[in-house]
Amino acid sequence: MPKCKNCQQNFNVSKIEVDFIARISPVFNGKKYNIPLPEICPDCRLRCRVAHRNEQYLYQNKSAKSGQTIISLYAPDATWTKDYKLFSPEEWWQDDWDAMDYGQGFDFSQPFFPQFYELSQKVPKMSLVQSNNVNCPYTTGTGFCKNCHLINCSEYTEDSYYGKLVQSSRDIMDSDFIYNSELLYGCFNDTNCYNCVFTSYSSHCYDCYFCENLTGCKNCFLCTNLVNQEYYFLNQKVSKDEYEKKKEEFLGSYVGLQKAQEILKDLRQKRVYKYAAITKSQNSTGDFIVNCKNCTDCFDINDSEDCKYVVVGVKSKDLVDCSNMYIDLELCYQVLGTIDDYDIIFGFYIFHSQHIIYSENCWTSKYLFGCSGLRSKQYCILNKQYTEEEYNNLVPKIIDHMQKTGEWGQYFPIKYSGFGYNDTVASEYLPLIKEEALSLGYRWQDKDIKDYQPQTYVIPDKISEVGDDILSQVLVCVGCNRNYKIIKQELARLRLINLPVPHLCYDCRYKDRLKLRNTRSLYLRSCSNCNKQIHSTFAPECPEKVYCEECYQKEVY
Repeated sequence: MPKCKNCQQNFNVSKIEVDFIARISPVFNGKKYNIPLPEICPDCRLRCRVAHRNEQYLYQNKSAKSGQTIISLYAPDATWTKDYKLFSPEEWWQDDWDAMDYGQGFDFSQPFFPQFYELSQKVPKMSLVQSNNVNCPYTTGTGFCKNCHLINCSEYTEDSYYGKLVQSSRDIMDSDFIYNSELLYGCFNDTNCYNCVFTSYSSHCYDCYFCENLTGCKNCFLCTNLVNQEYYFLNQKVSKDEYEKKKEEFLGSYVGLQKAQEILKDLRQKRVYKYAAITKSQNSTGDFIVNCKNCTDCFDINDSEDCKYVVVGVKSKDLVDCSNMYIDLELCYQVLGTIDDYDIIFGFYIFHSQHIIYSENCWTSKYLFGCSGLRSKQYCILNKQYTEEEYNNLVPKIIDHMQKTGEWGQYFPIKYSGFGYNDTVASEYLPLIKEEALSLGYRWQDKDIKDYQPQTYVIPDKISEVGDDILSQVLVCVGCNRNYKIIKQELARLRLINLPVPHLCYDCRYKDRLKLRNTRSLYLRSCSNCNKQIHSTFAPECPEKVYCEECYQKEVY
């Protein structure tokens, strides 16, 4: 069992990984160039990838093309981005510039990574990561979305606001990990749900409020672990009239909302938990897995098969050590943030492409090595054009060089990331304090320390008493003391579902929802009922009742 070169922890390299790495290692002129087995543990590999991804924090910046103010993932005051050329997505896609103009020959007297990042600094970057959206200026990591605001990591979603990983849904607000649903508010990890408020871990539910872990339920309020039930309050059957009366005691006011949330918190502590949120899946381990086959040590993945160490995957096949992989992905290794790709090795933000190695932000291309910002190109190295024969002869020489420098098989170093560690997904998955990050050579983005405006507006307790004038008011978050505003669409939704105005900013609301899930780590523990050994995200010392599949089915169904 090897020891991680980063954190010094022992880790295992499975036969699945060994076979996969052998299969995906590239072949040039009949010779295979084997990718070495990983030298760092799965968590450190995950950190290396997602430290290159900001999907939560947006800034005002300036376009290097038009000089206009644009919304950007990159902080304008960061020293490491001062030479970046940022284009808005619309500007980036215009035909009046070509990333090939920045091409450079490979210098065998230098390691690969410094040369790559010299190129990366020069090539204009898209200020946000978007693909085929309509009217979604404040979103990133999104594709095929329409009329969305502050939604990230989402596809095929419409009319939605404030959320993450919202797939094929519409009219979603303040919700995350939502699939094929409509009219949800304050929800988390729901699938095929309609008109639900503050529900979590539920599927095929309608008109449910403040509930967790329901399946096929309608008109339930403050309930957990129910299947195919209707008109339940606190897990007790009630008449329709009684249900409506009890529901009205909590809705409409901030005091009622807080009371309902406190009761739900107590219900969560007492309920029985399944060892993992795995449904309709075969031979799969991890958490938040839906309709998958042979997906091991994976998290937040659905409709996928034959994957290992994948965090956030949709319709993917044959992936190892990948993150944020969306829609028709196959045969990728150590890749971050892609759509519709095949045979990608060591890359990030590669879209609709094939046969690409060590590249970033490339679209509809194939046979690239060490490229940045290319569109519809092939047989390029460091953005310089070659013939097919020249490409196939030069790439093996570069790989030989990278083997000698120790770079071949390593992911892009975190020290070159365009973001401070605390702005990236790595900070969410594997948090560090500033001193720890800096000691490891990572960057850190100090947050805005400007003086925030005080709140003079008194938010009414009841939504029925809130006027349209709140739309022009500056509010102060009770969680972080930062300013936030209520937008028109948000106010309309709150009035429709009879909920009070939130006293937290959207970022603090998101962090509160994240508390509903465990960390992305698996532990060996015993079923709380039968003592059977199970792999679960609930650590052995957790106080919750955690059941194996068989015991859980008997308890809940």
